[in-house]
Amino acid sequence: MKIKASDNGTTLMKVIKNPFSQHLPVGTRVYGMSCKGLLYSPHNLAKQLVPLDPNSSDEGQSQVCFIIGAMAAGHVTTEDHPYIEKMFSISEYPLSGASAINRILGSIENQWAIV
Repeated sequence: MKIKASDNGTTLMKVIKNPFSQHLPVGTRVYGMSCKGLLYSPHNLAKQLVPLDPNSSDEGQSQVCFIIGAMAAGHVTTEDHPYIEKMFSISEYPLSGASAINRILGSIENQWAIV
């Protein structure tokens, strides 16, 4: 299944087959987000995991992927997703997927000085 732009037919989004980890660049670090994970402030989490410069080609910095559950019930677990290195939480309370993404991306934008 694909979602295409109406004006020129460019593919905007495509559903991929599992395991999705085969579509990530080599060396990508995968982290899970769950209210059961180790609690961090979004700012400190971004500072610790995300490269300081988005344009950096430093070999010591690897790309990062966050697995965020957007489910009505339950949460992301390492048993269901064995490629997750570590589980983190950015709130003491369960958040919607949209709220979790907003908090993480807002912290990364602040770190990268994106206005």
